Amino acid sequence: MDMPQKKEIEYCVIDCRVSDPVQLVGESLKDQENIGRRFAEKNDWPVAHVFRKPHSATTTIRDDIDEVISLIKKDERNIRHYVFKSIDRLNRAGYSKYEELKDTFEKMGVQIWDTYGIIQPKRNTLDHIGGFKYKWSEYSPSQGAEMLANLQSQQEGRDILTRMIGAQISLVQNGYKVRRALDGYKNSSILVEGKKKIIQVPDPERAHYFIKMFQMRAEGLDDTSIVSHINALGYRTRVFHRWDRSDKEHPKIIGSMGAIPLTVKQLQRDIAKPEYAGIMVEKWTHYLPVRAQYEGLISIDLFNKANKGKVYIKEDAGGSLEVLYDHSPFGKVKQHRQKNNPEYPWKLLLCPHCKQPLLGSRSKGKSGEYYSAYHCGKAPKGKRAHGYLRVSKEELETVVKQYLESLRFDSDFLKVLEVALVKKYRERESEIVREAGMIGRNVAELKIEQAQKLNAFATATSDIVKNRLEESIETLEQQTQETQARRNETEITERGIKAFIRYAKYVMEHPAEILMNASDFHTRRVICGLIFEDVPDYFEILNGTPKLRPLFKLSSEFVSHKNQLVTLRGVEPRFYP
Repeated sequence: MDMPQKKEIEYCVIDCRVSDPVQLVGESLKDQENIGRRFAEKNDWPVAHVFRKPHSATTTIRDDIDEVISLIKKDERNIRHYVFKSIDRLNRAGYSKYEELKDTFEKMGVQIWDTYGIIQPKRNTLDHIGGFKYKWSEYSPSQGAEMLANLQSQQEGRDILTRMIGAQISLVQNGYKVRRALDGYKNSSILVEGKKKIIQVPDPERAHYFIKMFQMRAEGLDDTSIVSHINALGYRTRVFHRWDRSDKEHPKIIGSMGAIPLTVKQLQRDIAKPEYAGIMVEKWTHYLPVRAQYEGLISIDLFNKANKGKVYIKEDAGGSLEVLYDHSPFGKVKQHRQKNNPEYPWKLLLCPHCKQPLLGSRSKGKSGEYYSAYHCGKAPKGKRAHGYLRVSKEELETVVKQYLESLRFDSDFLKVLEVALVKKYRERESEIVREAGMIGRNVAELKIEQAQKLNAFATATSDIVKNRLEESIETLEQQTQETQARRNETEITERGIKAFIRYAKYVMEHPAEILMNASDFHTRRVICGLIFEDVPDYFEILNGTPKLRPLFKLSSEFVSHKNQLVTLRGVEPRFYP
């Protein structure tokens, strides 16, 4: 007589899920695990593995389910059951997604179970006549109940998200913070009408980096110099850890990112964020500016100066806000032409009629020769809708040169300037010393890290490890040298102020030479800002009437001819109505 075969043990896995990491601190995962273990014990299924993870069941991309499937395929034990507390713990994305998940497990020979007992195994209507099996003969007796449970869980998920996301949108529109704090800030809770709400406050360890970025940008420094200085102060991006919270009592770090120096592109992204000025602009505000319920790290005025019109926060007398892009004082301007064309260095001058920057181009005459000129106007509509103004390139540049050569500086102003600079130095001395100290600490930390890498290199046996350590040591050496150089630049003394006064005297004695020989459009514009209060138009240069800074005055040799107020000699015609 044949002995009865011993039945193979069937194992199960238990899946415990919460919607987000915040819920991990509660008892939900532990409760789900206990319920699942009791269910497995009742059915004599040994537990092969327990999953404890935060993941939204409303999404169609389920990495958590992929992990379960991968383990079942790799495990050599006979895993035949997948247990979860209830259907809404498995899926809230609708019945079609539920059927897809169920079918995936059935193809692996795994039955899914909810501890509430709604899901029942499939049955075969032909079992009573020999167990023949067809697609149509197999059915789930609990299909209707499963469908209803899925519809209910989907509706419940929609209601939960509506309440949660709706409340967050309302908070953002009222100027409160609902997400991770922007770098330079940290989140802080306040009580408003008995309810806790989140605002951003300056991060005492990082805010000064961003304030310094805006200040240096507003002073006209180029982005490369700003990045070098901020990194020398010890700036590194924030470090973010990736956590494995499957064991809520002993979470562990499984990876990290960040702690890298500032780059020019990151600087440009940060500078353009109105949130640093206390103005929130995002999708939930319909990309309209909302004044935050907290002070910004910087003022709106400093933000605008630092962005130079790329992003401009416009505030009217009534307090209403508007964010403009590619903005100039005369409206939104899009530059389609080459702005820094060296052939037309004085395009920064304004048109006397529409106050827009002049354009430069070459036109072909009847003789076949090309004639270069500055021009503006004759647009059918828009900012340049006026008669055509055209001045030959040679004549305009001659007029500009003659005007600049006629400029004289007030020698008494240099004495006042020196006194003012020394006074300003005294006011900023503590800040300068603090920055020099920060740079010094950063140099020391870089040297310590470099020494640690050198020790590791000496004991390393792998060529790959040695190569990586060698690259890291070279990078640290370069960073140390750059930081030391920046420290020397930061340590300003009164002797340095006197050297600056000598340089300022040279600039004021030779404005024409320095401006005419400026290397690029940006440099020329910055130097013009030292001479003129506002960017002058061509007629103001011609007539000698631009608004000058206090340190310059016109020499007595410069005389405006009355006929120049009407028309310019040698340009025929200059203005076409």
